Amino acid sequence: PMSYGIVEAGEGGIGGGIAASDDGSAGRVTFYVEVDDLQAHLTRAESFRGKTIVPVTTVPGMVTFALLGDPEGHVIGLVKSEE
Repeated sequence: PMSYGIVEAGEGGIGGGIAASDDGSAGRVTFYVEVDDLQAHLTRAESFRGKTIVPVTTVPGMVTFALLGDPEGHVIGLVKSEE
């Protein structure tokens, strides 16, 4: 229903996904960085004029992630490291 394809990563890598844009606009690339504390990193980014786009979100059985935008509008994904 989300028109989103999951990409599995090799050992030690971070998986991802491929999807069409919601509004039919030009494509974009979002890379994800694995961190231990999502909210701490969002807060730090905001102190440098970053903006939280998607707050800390858990998809049960899959991933906990967040999205932030830098001052120029580039989107960066954060994914919680496994404990």
